[in-house]
Amino acid sequence: MASSSADQIRALLAAVPPQPFIWAEQGCLVIMEDKVVEAGGDLDEVLAWVQAVGGHEDRTVPVAATRRGTSAVPKPVGRRYYVVPETALSRDADV
Repeated sequence: MASSSADQIRALLAAVPPQPFIWAEQGCLVIMEDKVVEAGGDLDEVLAWVQAVGGHEDRTVPVAATRRGTSAVPKPVGRRYYVVPETALSRDADV
């Protein structure tokens, strides 16, 4: 990944407000995938950058009401998010 592209991705992710109510490892932030899309990020490039800096992608656990019997209603899918080390988002980070 070119450094200018890496710098652009770092700047994009640093500008997206982190999600405070999802647990992440100490020293990491959670950034929701839908917020990255809203900010204009390329999901494949963002994921590659996140993994290159020691982060990873994850998904929330979907919550659905339980009902007895069968249903044609599809089961909910969790929302994707990125777990990013805080240090990777600083301007001084070596990426």
